[in-house]
Amino acid sequence: KVNRLQLSLKATIQDDPGQIDAKESDKENSTQLTSSALSMNLDELSRELRGKGKAQLSWDCFRIGVDPFHFHNPAFPEQELDNALRGLLNHNDFPLCTRKDIQQNLSSRRQSQTMGIKSLKALSLFCYPSSLGIESSIATLSEITRSNDGTTKLLIKLVNTDFYIESVIIPNPGWGKSTLCISSQVGCAQGCVFCATGKMGRLASLTPDQILVQLYYANKVCRVINSSNISNGDGTTGSDKNQDLPQIDNVVFMGMGDAADNIESVQKAVEVMTDRSCFALAPSKITISTVGPSPDVFDKLAQADAVLAWSVHAVRDDLRKKLVPSTKYTMEELTDGVVNALIHRSKRLRALMLEIALMDGLNDGIQEAEELADFCLDLTSRVEGMKLMVNLIPFNDIGYEQYRRPSDANLAAFQKVLVDKGVKTYVRTTRGDDESAACGQLATKKRKKLAD
Repeated sequence: KVNRLQLSLKATIQDDPGQIDAKESDKENSTQLTSSALSMNLDELSRELRGKGKAQLSWDCFRIGVDPFHFHNPAFPEQELDNALRGLLNHNDFPLCTRKDIQQNLSSRRQSQTMGIKSLKALSLFCYPSSLGIESSIATLSEITRSNDGTTKLLIKLVNTDFYIESVIIPNPGWGKSTLCISSQVGCAQGCVFCATGKMGRLASLTPDQILVQLYYANKVCRVINSSNISNGDGTTGSDKNQDLPQIDNVVFMGMGDAADNIESVQKAVEVMTDRSCFALAPSKITISTVGPSPDVFDKLAQADAVLAWSVHAVRDDLRKKLVPSTKYTMEELTDGVVNALIHRSKRLRALMLEIALMDGLNDGIQEAEELADFCLDLTSRVEGMKLMVNLIPFNDIGYEQYRRPSDANLAAFQKVLVDKGVKTYVRTTRGDDESAACGQLATKKRKKLAD
């Protein structure tokens, strides 16, 4: 039904083509666009639509997970605007969000403004990969799973491929905000032995659009759940405290893939995320994580307006090589790369998060804690004004018998060593473990199912 409606919309637009010069007509017959409006900042989209106001109207919609091509076309049924979620949320009656409902989430300065046929035509022809709209052109939602604590995992299928990627919305009701963990690749080449995604290998790198569509869908999910009292199938509703999904204000590149293996796409995605007229996230609220395949990648990633995170896991070379088999450089060489990247950053972003996945009897001992503490103190002494934080991540059981979560006693002892030496250290709270929280698990299960 939606495809017929979308094709009908295209015909309606073509009935009133307006004034298009020869150059624009040629573009209509060109090869498929490599990018869409979703990866265009305000200036870029303004040039394509020949007007800043039209670009602002488009981004008002993208920002809340709505396709402006459909929203601003009165012939498109309003009950279909959030159709991507139909059948994926655990409830009996899908809430029919009207245009008026959605309009309340748009910029108050432009809520009464609309896009005309000529603008919609330009948006479709010059800013979309196909005439079917953003969602059908880039990626579609395949599955949504919610854990008891509200953590929500999105399984997203890339259009015209057999690939699936994962994104996770992690709510923090106490702050009234959510964090979105997104993927930069399908699979990962780094092969960390304790990671489900690492077992997949690198299958593909995502385009900026494929990265940004994860934020687009996550914003849609948060908006729909929070704007309705939908049944969750257990007597609760979307408005219950543990089912709330506050709006996203924090994004971490800690999903499938390593950002350093897809630098250009990550940089472009961050540019759009931080554009005040686009997704409008603060640079300090975006974190890019990498294991550090080489010393120079830190400098390249530091060019993005975001905080850096380094997945270290162990600072002793022999142990780190065991955990991250793809490691080709010593910790000394990689640390030099980190220091060089940080000292050239503004003090506003001269911060680094060190991530340590802890496993029982492997890297959770006092010796490893002391080595890490000394490493941190040396690192901070080399970068003036640097803010360093260690994030301890207890191993998530993903079915590998040789790896186990550290005991609470070992975890506490490890943290104490660091804190006693003045290193700011947190233990990441396990979230969503009842819904395959381990990164890569849903995608690998889906691939196995398709193969069978």
